[in-house]
Amino acid sequence: MDAIHAGITIGVTELRESPTRILKRAEDENQAVAILNHNKPAGYIVSPRMMEAMLDSIAENIAINRAKERLSSLSKARKVKLDEL
Repeated sequence: MDAIHAGITIGVTELRESPTRILKRAEDENQAVAILNHNKPAGYIVSPRMMEAMLDSIAENIAINRAKERLSSLSKARKVKLDEL
């Protein structure tokens, strides 16, 4: 069974009948909407606000991982003066 990562689920037919209403619901409730096809997730609709938050979270995780990698190589670093850059 496929996991559904949304608080709201609708069928493909319901999406086809009223896409604007589904988009508005995702925005109003600030939740992801899972689109099901034969009771399996076929896609998700998220509000622009939620998409921005997800992308910010991903970018933050990437920055944290890069910082951790760089910290592990700190012993190999050498001091430079600002004028040398």
